[in-house]
Amino acid sequence: MPPSPPLSSTLEALHTDVRAGRSCLVTFDRPEGIAWLDILGPAGMRGNDPDSFTAPVLTVRLWPAGGGSAPLAVAAANRDFPAELDHLAERARPVVGDEWRLLVAVLATVRDATAGMRFRIPSVGDAVTEVGTPSGHAWASCLTLGDLQSAILRSARLRAAA
Repeated sequence: MPPSPPLSSTLEALHTDVRAGRSCLVTFDRPEGIAWLDILGPAGMRGNDPDSFTAPVLTVRLWPAGGGSAPLAVAAANRDFPAELDHLAERARPVVGDEWRLLVAVLATVRDATAGMRFRIPSVGDAVTEVGTPSGHAWASCLTLGDLQSAILRSARLRAAA
């Protein structure tokens, strides 16, 4: 088996891939199995089908050893990304064990690669169509949570005033 490249060159490659919107996978060998961190970008993973292993915005997910049905923590670039990366690092401490410092270095590289980037907010309202019958679900999927909360509060105030 060839020797692993130095950590600095691996982190440089990760930085370049994240800047380019590419996806990456980082594994952590544990006695109970392999835990992993997937970094999903809109451009997909190098060498794979461009439509697989992607996310509309940069998304980092922590998976426990053995997989599981859902990730333990998710950080998406369309929210408070730096705070979510910090939360993910704390959730990862018991999952990755002795390799926690490596995970922190990976997350620091992701944070550095995304510094100054303007993240696009994913589009909503996929359930809305131009034909067919209107539905409350389709209408609600087009609203931001703030708009929906505002409409509910306004309705409650009008109902209380009546």
